[in-house]
Amino acid sequence: MKQRLKKVAALLAFISFIVVGGVSAASYVTYAGVLPRFQGDTELASANKATNSKSKVENSVVGAEYKANMWIQQGSTKVSPTAKDVTDNDTRYFTVDQSAVGKKVSLVAENASFTYVTVDIAGKFYPDN
Repeated sequence: MKQRLKKVAALLAFISFIVVGGVSAASYVTYAGVLPRFQGDTELASANKATNSKSKVENSVVGAEYKANMWIQQGSTKVSPTAKDVTDNDTRYFTVDQSAVGKKVSLVAENASFTYVTVDIAGKFYPDN
């Protein structure tokens, strides 16, 4: 009987670990794109903004020695401050306007300086952190 109770307890602990881990894991959207020339902006990723928590960007690559400016939009309306000079392996957090909760938001970026070339960019966008 004790052996059976130990197995049940172990199974319940395992299930609890999976459920809690699944709930707390933040979902993200990966992006890989190209920043246009002359500081033109581009949408890198879109997702639903479910809560009023901060959004997060884990940017892994900005080509060569370039930097990017990033922000979050809902439709054509900017709903966060701009993160300036984002580089390789750079994590940024965005306070998003309450009006965007429950709606689709987009991560938008541009070259941080006026350039004549396109620049590669890649990373992960967490709409709810």
